[in-house]
Amino acid sequence: MDKNWFSLPKEIRDGIKYLSAHFYPVSIMNRWEILKKLSFEKAKLVKGYSLQQVIEEIEHFDFFKEYFKEDPLNEVQLPPSYVKLFDGLVEDFMSPKWKENVATRFHMITEGILATVGLKILNETSKRYNLSEFNEGIKRIIEDEARHVNFGFSLIEDKEYAVKRIEELFPLAVQIVKEGKEKIEPLGYSIDELIALMEELKRSRINKILSK
Repeated sequence: MDKNWFSLPKEIRDGIKYLSAHFYPVSIMNRWEILKKLSFEKAKLVKGYSLQQVIEEIEHFDFFKEYFKEDPLNEVQLPPSYVKLFDGLVEDFMSPKWKENVATRFHMITEGILATVGLKILNETSKRYNLSEFNEGIKRIIEDEARHVNFGFSLIEDKEYAVKRIEELFPLAVQIVKEGKEKIEPLGYSIDELIALMEELKRSRINKILSK
């Protein structure tokens, strides 16, 4: 943890912790314990980057766990919409069209939109408040997430189905951001502007799918 962490204003620390808990939801991780097993099982069925991605996701957990050891994320309350998103991921992994379902919910919506926006905020805020150790970790995660999103495109075979799913899931992503307004806006971000950015990211992901 950065030496100046506890000297930051409480609302800034709370906002950073709130967003970090979306990447390491330690208070409710037991709810999705089966995801680790499902991820490794499916990774064995997909050639290429899949297994490495699972390993990197675990490394991301380890980063947040280690960084917040002195100020744990256990008591951070995540919104019901976030829980709904990941409950659906468990169902997606066990569905007949699991590749498209996981690619759309996880790679396109969770990583390609929500994580992209969350990491942008964490990157800029940690720079602004001179959290050098935290910022280094976030920059590594940003690089990993970009590869994960690109890998997700390779899982999609049914383009029309994937686009429809992204459009169906997008309002849930918006709800997650809206429900975090009280924690996010004190970091200096307008929820309306973030939703506009999310719309741009959605269009970008859909355009890339359709151009494959």
